Order: sequence, then structure tokens, then C-alpha cells
Amino acid sequence: MSDFMSRASLAGAVDLSSLRKPDPIASAAQVNKQPPADLVKVPDLVALGTESNIKNFVTISGVVPVLIDFFASDLEQSRALSDKLEAAVRSLDGKMFLLKVDTQAALSVAQAFGVKEVPSVVAMIKGQPIPLFEGDQPEETVQTVLDRLLQVASENGVAGQLAISADFEAPTLEDLPPRHKAAYDAIDAGNYSEAVAQYEAALNENPADSVAKAGLAQSRLLLRTDGVDFEKTLASVPSSFEETILKADVCVAVGHAAQGYQAILTRFAGAEKDERDALRKHLLELFEVSQPDAPELTQARRALALLLY
Repeated sequence: MSDFMSRASLAGAVDLSSLRKPDPIASAAQVNKQPPADLVKVPDLVALGTESNIKNFVTISGVVPVLIDFFASDLEQSRALSDKLEAAVRSLDGKMFLLKVDTQAALSVAQAFGVKEVPSVVAMIKGQPIPLFEGDQPEETVQTVLDRLLQVASENGVAGQLAISADFEAPTLEDLPPRHKAAYDAIDAGNYSEAVAQYEAALNENPADSVAKAGLAQSRLLLRTDGVDFEKTLASVPSSFEETILKADVCVAVGHAAQGYQAILTRFAGAEKDERDALRKHLLELFEVSQPDAPELTQARRALALLLY
């Protein structure tokens, strides 16, 4: 499993929700406000997302909200929803961008977002994923959700404009330090052990490098979960230290951070001293993958402190 967000925005994946949950877009209000972006030229308002190009759309999400359609072309309801989404986005005349991700061809991208059902729809504002809905929805519902998304994006300074043009400049990420760039390229190639080595070297050169510290935690997580059966692990009930660690890793990797933290905290409560120390260290490393202001992180830190003292 390859988590592109560890490379592009260090945002971490999030769990997807259904429309039955109250106002899922409101979570975007936590995004820092910035001035509106200028007009940006793009070749089209719709694109196919892959692991290799996803970072460009993370950048675009700082200009306009990016709608992500996780689809499967062999499912009739998925094709129907895709048509509605494209028509709705094109009718907005550059105020929103549609990214289509084929869940069969880009499985790792879907896994990074914790996609469990196809079709699923997620949005991005400034690189932060926002769960919208699963399954096909009526046109009226789709339009209501997109209207609300535009409103929240505007409130958070993402109210730019895209223009279709053959003469466009591809968005790029800020230049990275050499070690970071090497780690980035290694992750892009699926070489997670090399990414770990590069981030470790960066920290040896500058122990205060917080980005390298977070990148190292992300890379180690990718390495530990590479080749793991996510569905089986998520459904498991761990009964050993190793099973607990794996369950926690997979939960965090697919965006179920609170569940991952709880798996370790539950075992921690009844563990012996040596195992408690190992669990604590692993939990602290998983904390590095999370956004610093994530509520589940604050809750888990508080729970760990209570167990320690």
C-alpha cells in the first residue's frame, strides 16, 4: 500500500462516511484560511488520478475544491454517479475540479483514503481529505453537497478559478531538500526501506527537522504495512503484541487513527512492564503520522497519560 499523501501533503487518510452522518463537510472548517488564489489554467476540469500524478491535484485543491470520484467502470451505479458528478462540476465553470480514480487500476490510492465501498466520493481542500458520501445519489443530493462544499471552501480561502487552456502551467510542489527529495522519489517507486534510510539520514544531519521526523514515521508505516491483507487485518481481533501492532498500523494507514490508537491502549492497560514500554514507543511513533491538532490524537495522548500515571 502506498500512501501518496505522505508525500504530497502529510495529511493522512480519513475514513469515509455516508450521507446519513451530519454535515460531513463541516470538518473542513479546521483548515487554515488563506487569501483566494489567482486564476489557474488547466487542460480540463476533469482528470484521471493515479499515484504518479496525485500530488498535482493536492496542489490544485489549494485553488479550488477537488472532488474525487472513486469509481469502478463495471458497476452501473458507479457509471451513473460519475456522469452526474462530471455534469455538476462542469456546470460550475471552473469553481471545482473533478478527479476520477479507477479503484481497480489505482487500488493503493483508494486504500490510502480508506475506501470501503465503490463508488465513494471524497473532496480535498488544501490537501485535506473530506468524506462526502458512498454509493449513487440523486442529482439533487449531489448538487446540495457540492453547493455546501463550495461554501465551506470559500470560508477557508479556497475560492479561486480554473480556466481550460492549452497553454497551462502544471502545478508543482515546493522544492524539497535533497534528502527529502530522495525519500519522496523512493516512496514514489515503492521503495519504502530507502525512504526510511533517507529520512533517517536527514534527521542525523538535522535532529530538529520536524518534516523529516513525520516523513520517517510515514515511511516506516508504509514499510510495515506493505503487502498486508488490509481487509483481513481490519476485521481481526488481536490477541498478541504483534497482532495488536499490525492492527494499529493498518487502522492508521487507512485513516482509522482512533481505532488504531485504541487497539494499543487496550492492550497497554493489561500488559507487563516491558511490553508496555514497547507499546508506548510504537504509539508515539504512530502519533507522528497524525495531524498535530487532530482530536483523536489529543484524546489518545490524554488516555496514554492516564494509563502511565
